[in-house]
Amino acid sequence: MAQISWLRPLTAPRNPLKLAAIDIGSNSIHMIIAEVTGGHSFEVIDREKEMVFLGRSVFEHGRLTDEAVHNGLGAIQKFHKLAQRHGVTDIRAVATSATREAENGGEFLYAVAESTGIAPQVISGAEEARYIYLSVRNAIDLSDKAALILDIGGGSVEAVVGDARAMRLGRSLKLGVQRLRAEFGKGAPLGKREKKQLEERVRQVAAQALGDAKRARFKMVVGSSGTILALGQAAHRLAGGEPWTSATGHVVSLSDLRALTDRLLSLPAHERSAIGGIDAMRADTIHVGAVLLVTLLELAGVDRITLCDAALREGLVLDYLESRAEAIRAYEVVSDIRRHSVAELAARCGQSGPHPERVAHLSLQLFDQLAQIHGLSDDDRRLLEYGAILHDIGQHIGYERHEHHAAYIIKNGDLRGFSDEERNMLALIARYHRKSRPKRKDQDFAALSAKRRKALTVLAGIVRLADGLDRSHHQLISDVRVKLSDDRVRIISEAVGDAELEIWGARRKSRLLERALKRKIELEVEAVASLRQIA
Repeated sequence: MAQISWLRPLTAPRNPLKLAAIDIGSNSIHMIIAEVTGGHSFEVIDREKEMVFLGRSVFEHGRLTDEAVHNGLGAIQKFHKLAQRHGVTDIRAVATSATREAENGGEFLYAVAESTGIAPQVISGAEEARYIYLSVRNAIDLSDKAALILDIGGGSVEAVVGDARAMRLGRSLKLGVQRLRAEFGKGAPLGKREKKQLEERVRQVAAQALGDAKRARFKMVVGSSGTILALGQAAHRLAGGEPWTSATGHVVSLSDLRALTDRLLSLPAHERSAIGGIDAMRADTIHVGAVLLVTLLELAGVDRITLCDAALREGLVLDYLESRAEAIRAYEVVSDIRRHSVAELAARCGQSGPHPERVAHLSLQLFDQLAQIHGLSDDDRRLLEYGAILHDIGQHIGYERHEHHAAYIIKNGDLRGFSDEERNMLALIARYHRKSRPKRKDQDFAALSAKRRKALTVLAGIVRLADGLDRSHHQLISDVRVKLSDDRVRIISEAVGDAELEIWGARRKSRLLERALKRKIELEVEAVASLRQIA
């Protein structure tokens, strides 16, 4: 089955595409704002960071504290406002180990979505490793050599081997500084016994991964993210060096890192930040990070590490550019701002594939062939198409109640070119594409005029039925034909395979449209001999 090209190339010039990437980590929450400069290139035009320590309570008690949730939510709300001031087109947010492991991590992410419209995605350690690889590959010349990339976060260490062409190996190790702090030290100086226990823990967890890395024959080690950058800068300063404006490309020796580690272990937390390069906010974990980094380098069998400012958030931008190359090219020559805005929101929520496109295609066929009954306008037809494309975007937050999530995202997702009533109509189409039917007690539905409530019920009923006709998400129904009588609507579905599940799904979802049209709906299936391209 040929896929519908829903986002059509258009013609008017646009301002440069701006993206925001938010990394909700265990230590800190970072955001960069990037302006696309062409192809897979971008320039970071602003960045922000808040040290919120989400992982501190998670790795001790399994839950985010109320304070951590409050601080994390406040940081993301501030980032959202900053992104809006920059006029970003898209915000991509991911959450890593602390949120992933917290009992109430889902509640935190739901609160983020409710208050900002940003729907963070919880990513696995493997995905985290891939984003870090993309960022380092873009910042460090790996054209003639493979590198072992180490990234020390609050909850995990990512160990990646890759060259300019591909990532060869990626491991996520539960060795982050907040996680280890919960077990060793908690800010106090480590004695010889505790240091030895910490080193042994690192060896136990990391030995196999770094052994695999050696077998992958890396030629250099690159370190990224805050803990390693702070340690590199501090080791350089302690050895008498001048401060760097950018750490990328600078090399730090293992011997200088060992000297720094000895110094950090001799100091209480409040004195560690007196060492140049050590932020006071990292003072209670930096000594643990130093022991961790030195032990990892010893396991890797190397005597130096090259630093890199780029991190996961830059990898998010690069992944976005690679996965949406065609849409980004189209963005540069867009005239239909509403269509493109809908396509962007669908893509941002991972719902730009064949299922929403098929639901939109079938919805439009039903709308056109039912026109003499419903009498709706061309503007309503366009709203129907956009609502069909967006109907499942709430699954980005979670499947349960995804119709409610979708409605919220649509109302708060910065759709451009729509009036408030049109946004409300789109949200209600998504809200009522499954489960309950429209009711006057729903404030958003009640806010519509009687005429618009009737139109909404027709549009939601059509999308609901079309969604049923692609129940398996396999696009087995290629087209529909409608035959009308005084009291019935016969819908003949043209199937390219066994569409029993689709017809069953459509029958279950036909009641709302029956109410709206005041006619009984009968569903039939007709097999077609070959796949038909949908234009």
